[in-house]
Amino acid sequence: MSRLSETDIAQQNEALKSPVFVIGPLRSGSTLLRLLMNHHPNIYMFGEFEGAVSQAQGNSWPNIHDYWRFVKTDRQTSAMNLSIDETLDYPQLVKSFLAQHYARNPQSVIGASVHSRVDLLLKLWPDARFIHLYRDPRDVARSCIGMGWVGNVYEGTKIWVQFEQRRKKLREQERPGQSITVSYEVLVSNPDSELARVCEFLSLPYDEEMLEIEGGTTYQKPSSKYANQWKSKLSAREIRWVEIPAKDLMMQQGYKPVIDHHPKISIIEILAIRLQNRCFRATYNIKKWGVMLWVEHVFAKRSGIARWIDHVKIRTNQIDRALLK
Repeated sequence: MSRLSETDIAQQNEALKSPVFVIGPLRSGSTLLRLLMNHHPNIYMFGEFEGAVSQAQGNSWPNIHDYWRFVKTDRQTSAMNLSIDETLDYPQLVKSFLAQHYARNPQSVIGASVHSRVDLLLKLWPDARFIHLYRDPRDVARSCIGMGWVGNVYEGTKIWVQFEQRRKKLREQERPGQSITVSYEVLVSNPDSELARVCEFLSLPYDEEMLEIEGGTTYQKPSSKYANQWKSKLSAREIRWVEIPAKDLMMQQGYKPVIDHHPKISIIEILAIRLQNRCFRATYNIKKWGVMLWVEHVFAKRSGIARWIDHVKIRTNQIDRALLK
């Protein structure tokens, strides 16, 4: 194996010291932005890095033995084929995962997207850089239904709100100049200018190849048709289900509610929403996994038997991966 030059070592140290993370709620367009960035010749965005922080218990890192098990069975993390060094503690191990990704494609900028415990990222990488991606919660909540995560926009809004509360904690920890803000609606309408801003933030020249994502991915080039779809696809009732729990946060981000006065959501309505959500998710997973595997998934989860849970999870992961775009 050839030895690294001093220049290569300096680049590696800097890249691993200050990785860049695309920060946004699920279904905010983070995969699109990550893929666009990955088409820059000097950027390697290796995917979603939820496993770096998602297993935290409150503000504490998980038990290391539980985390080893997670790495081996989690759909996203296990697919990365990462080597586990059992002599390392949790922060060292997660940082070694980033180093393994860098070794596969050494570029001056390395990073990933994160949607879960973003408020803990600075505990691992104090000099990390963040690209905060924002999207209208009415579109985020609607998009969550199509993934099978929720059965209605009321439950989808919970995903958006929970993330934004954690993002707020992260932003309170950031130093000046440590992050940049990108609007999904602006990104798909004016991708050249927004990507140029991202490159400037990363001290890189803009490269037009960033927009050529259709050849190597299943994604299409950014288009304004993907912005504000809620206006034609949500009913007045569904808009109300989003705007009531999200009103304050969405207004802080510049997203204006369209209904001036919302009747309060009744207890009966909430119970109906929750029942519909549970039925939808069960039906979705039965269609995806089949009845027998779904039943086994339910009983394994309730049993608490780790080996059985892991066995079922590996099988459902195989199906989920095959269905991903």
